[in-house]
Amino acid sequence: MYKVLIVEDDREIAQTIKERIHLWNMNCRIITDFRKVLEEFSQYEPHIVLMDIGLPFFNGYHWCGEIRKISNVPILFLSSASDNMNIVVTINMGADDFIAKPFDWDVLIAKIHSLLRRTYDFGLSPQVLEHRGGAAEYGG
Repeated sequence: MYKVLIVEDDREIAQTIKERIHLWNMNCRIITDFRKVLEEFSQYEPHIVLMDIGLPFFNGYHWCGEIRKISNVPILFLSSASDNMNIVVTINMGADDFIAKPFDWDVLIAKIHSLLRRTYDFGLSPQVLEHRGGAAEYGG
């Protein structure tokens, strides 16, 4: 079961995201202490992080950079600060994707599934057939 870490200071948005993600059989944790995002990330070991830019104490750029120092977990930014400069900065800081608020719930779920699929399903080793010392990948 995939684990999702929600780093969003709007409690209503965070709770609604959690409820929607639970419908897809994923576990969620919502950050409540925005001074300890990296500590909670390390303890929870999520498969994906949903991150807002505007957060108390340190912004999402900061936390994205800190997470990137220790992990390649997918990071999906959700923010109303959706001008091109913020999108470029998030991607350059190590984010994998960006969704502008307000967003469509189906699009959010589709992007989460896409990032999880690309990160975890496609990383599997291909099946290899071997015959007389020669190997060939098998796609079956």
